[in-house]
Amino acid sequence: MEIFVYIIGGLIAGIATGLVGLSAATIIAPLFATMLGMDPYVAIGIALASDVFASATSASNYFKNKNIDLKNASGIAVSVIVFAIVASYLSYMTKPETLNTSINIFVFVLGIRFLVYPVKNRLKDKVSNNKWLFLETIIWGAIIGYISGHFGAGGGLSLLALLTMRLGYNLKKGVGTSVFIMVFIALVGAIVHIVIGGTLLLPLIVTSISAFIGANLASKYANKVNEVKLNKVIGIFLMIYGASLIIVYFW
Repeated sequence: MEIFVYIIGGLIAGIATGLVGLSAATIIAPLFATMLGMDPYVAIGIALASDVFASATSASNYFKNKNIDLKNASGIAVSVIVFAIVASYLSYMTKPETLNTSINIFVFVLGIRFLVYPVKNRLKDKVSNNKWLFLETIIWGAIIGYISGHFGAGGGLSLLALLTMRLGYNLKKGVGTSVFIMVFIALVGAIVHIVIGGTLLLPLIVTSISAFIGANLASKYANKVNEVKLNKVIGIFLMIYGASLIIVYFW
């Protein structure tokens, strides 16, 4: 039974990462902690380790299709990674359980956003020369990094929202750039969590392999479909997933 949960959790998490840039930990951590009774801190460490493989294979496919652009997101990347390291350490002392309600609602609302107001290419080429926008993205990057390190989730979608809404990235470049940044966030978070809290070898291996397979398939699909269809697929996926999180949280 447990190995079945590892496989399914990893596959779904990988698909979510490859398709929308959703952190694999958003699915794996609460699933393992709730269904298997796993220590939340250990579950987050396993989820983040799986996220490394899922994000890396996704980023590779987006890179091959020229859908990664760090030119205007370098400041965000540094800010996110630094604060993810800090939060990963502090979260051990506060023992975070799972995602809170606000993140669950955020997922659902973001899904509606993709359906009602599809992402289009509005990239601002001179973000680095706009000091106020640059400062704003650095601050948001710090917040996203802290959320990612503390809860082990929430960073991927928050990055996607920031890149598409504030920096004007098109959807594919937004997802590609966010999963590329998430590789490093997940890596530092996983290392800190595993060193401090330890890990369980079997779920770590099985979940990582499953997440890798799911992410590879989903990211290849996402790079082939057109923007209109991708907006609809992502919107529906996020609405269903967000609604499920909210229902489970209040059950």
